[in-house]
Amino acid sequence: MRRFLLTTALLTTVSYSFADESKVKYLEEQIKFLQQQIEDLKRFQQEQIVVKEETEALKEEIRQLKLESVIGELEVKSYYGLGPAASKAMFNKKGVSIGGYGELTFVHNDVNARGGAKSIANAQRFILYLGYAFNEKLKFNSELELEHASTSVSHGTGGGYYKAELAFLDYNFNEKFGIRGGLLLMPVGIINEYHEPPTFPTAQRPFTETRIIPTTWEEMGVGAYGKVGNLEYKLYLTNGLMLKGAGDYDTLEPTKNIRQRGSRAVADRYGITGRLDYNLPYNLKVGASFWTGDIQSKGGADSLLGLRRGSDIGDFTIVSPHLWWQHSGWDVRAVAAFVDVGDSLRISKDLFGNNIQGGSGSGAKKNNILPSKQQAYYFQVAYDVFRLVGITNQELYLFGVYEDIDTHKEVPSGFLKPTGHKLKVYNLGFSYKPHPLVALKADYIKLDYSENKKDENLYRLTLGFMF
Repeated sequence: MRRFLLTTALLTTVSYSFADESKVKYLEEQIKFLQQQIEDLKRFQQEQIVVKEETEALKEEIRQLKLESVIGELEVKSYYGLGPAASKAMFNKKGVSIGGYGELTFVHNDVNARGGAKSIANAQRFILYLGYAFNEKLKFNSELELEHASTSVSHGTGGGYYKAELAFLDYNFNEKFGIRGGLLLMPVGIINEYHEPPTFPTAQRPFTETRIIPTTWEEMGVGAYGKVGNLEYKLYLTNGLMLKGAGDYDTLEPTKNIRQRGSRAVADRYGITGRLDYNLPYNLKVGASFWTGDIQSKGGADSLLGLRRGSDIGDFTIVSPHLWWQHSGWDVRAVAAFVDVGDSLRISKDLFGNNIQGGSGSGAKKNNILPSKQQAYYFQVAYDVFRLVGITNQELYLFGVYEDIDTHKEVPSGFLKPTGHKLKVYNLGFSYKPHPLVALKADYIKLDYSENKKDENLYRLTLGFMF
């Protein structure tokens, strides 16, 4: 019996021993399994972090691609005479496009820059182009402009404004024929359509294309454009012009206040504008442009003849031949402008009543008569001197410009011309372009006026860009 009990106890002990060893082994295996699971989990978490980073990078890449598809890279090319930034929406095949340009200027005038001050620093323009291509044929284009940094009269010397400079729908059937309608740039001269700062060398726009050709000039209209062989054409029907109050009159640019610019434009009368450009070898372009139509009275208190708004009081015709050559580093331009104002005496009386002349003697020379004829021209030569030393990724244009302007070539019989109506402009300077879309421009200008008006010396600096 004792032997049996001892044997049983021994077997039980051995059995428990084997059971403990089996449990330990099982636990060890479970621990190894859990450790492996932990390692797998850590690896999975690391992979998830990598995947998340890759996903975020991919999202950013997609966002950039979407942004680039909207903003796009600007190519320096023109769509039927428009400037490169304005042409961006027209070359876009589908969806939204965004572009723009800006001008930051400094001017020192040794006589009078503004209101007696001799130096003016100005955020002259900031422009946004917004466009939309409904498809490859039908497109919308607009230019929104803020001038002089603010519309508030409490900022600086005031005078800023925000406006639409163009806004039109365009349908291009083919290269030979397209139609457009809305707020259109008048295709007169070179600068009015092609006016982004890096596209011309002078620090600011030529005087001929501001004092005689009223750049920037836009009106409501509809018309056609196209290219047949080497000949490009434009022909628009627009609202007529309108004489504004005497407070807008300036003897230095006497017909500039007749623009309506799409601001509830009175359209009882109409005008026609057009342009022809013939493209010759070596990128030489010759052509001419015009606008002809009626001038309307503003009526009410602004009509000293007591006319109703929209009454026909005269007519305005401008013809501007031009030559433009851009090739092998050269930028040569010649632009002329000839203006005829029909019934300028009646227009002057509607604006000033009988207070046209400032009295007798020397005072009579300070008159407010509108001209019956105006005439101006300028000639520009610019060359990229970096070409001479083999620099191809930047440009440095040295230029000279001569202008001859007569704001009152003829006036109604019996009236005197205002002082300083003849102006000769001598302009020398440079335009440095570290990038095709950016320009640092500086020039010196001698304004040589006719009798009884003091000559002026201008020193100008401009930072210009487009995108």
